[in-house]
Amino acid sequence: MATKILRNKTDSDFGGPASAREDEASSLVTSPALHEGLSFIRKNSGKGGGYEYWADVPTGGSYGPDTEIGQRLAEEFIAFIGKYHNAGNATLLGSIMLAMEASATRGHKIGFMNTINRYAMAGGYLSQMPQDEVEPTKPTPDARPHAVIKLEGLLQEAAALLRENEDLKIAQVALNEHGVHTLYKIPGFKKPDDLLDTINAYRDGVQAFRSMPAGSITFENEDAIAAETYELHERALVDWKDAAPTREGAIEALKLMAEQEVFLDSMGEPLRLAVLRYLESLEGMVA
Repeated sequence: MATKILRNKTDSDFGGPASAREDEASSLVTSPALHEGLSFIRKNSGKGGGYEYWADVPTGGSYGPDTEIGQRLAEEFIAFIGKYHNAGNATLLGSIMLAMEASATRGHKIGFMNTINRYAMAGGYLSQMPQDEVEPTKPTPDARPHAVIKLEGLLQEAAALLRENEDLKIAQVALNEHGVHTLYKIPGFKKPDDLLDTINAYRDGVQAFRSMPAGSITFENEDAIAAETYELHERALVDWKDAAPTREGAIEALKLMAEQEVFLDSMGEPLRLAVLRYLESLEGMVA
């Protein structure tokens, strides 16, 4: 029915003739029955017919194995709609998500949707690329004053010296028109870093959640267990508004983004800004 309706739409419904032709072409791609093409969809045998869109999906007994199952089924889904990209499958993801909400575990949901998100990011990136090829531009000479270029080189050399000689115990070197200001590390002193503490607490909570004995997490109690282990710290990271207080905190924020693959989601954005604001605060400093 959906395919028939889409085929009957006019050019203006789709924004122009080219769009209409693309939709008509995609609607002609023949797709096998859903229960034959996707392992997690089952055809209803009752009088009403239709499909169960999240059926007979096994559980690994805990969060970690369930995320792997969700990832695998998402890859299966992506391969299916990639091969059979017709109008009938254009709304398939919505039906799957509604079914997952009713019967999938948290691990299934996170694994499935994180995988879908990665493919969506790739598609979004490609959609923003220039449509016409742009000839590569020739490198232009550095127009900055010679003094600025020389100073940048000296600062980079000084930073390398500090990294290679940690025994100097120098915390920071600040430069201004009045001279050079060297800040030394105080033995035993550690600058407070709430961001770093929250990241560590989040990691510990996620590890505790994933380490729960097989069978101890059920569909009924997984939300409560998640709230007790890591969700409080996750929320704190999502709501983070400040710069990373320390270099170590900024580094761990970047590591967490890579570990969780959250460069563009609700946690990745505040962490990215925290690192950026920390780096901006270093203006005029060597390290």
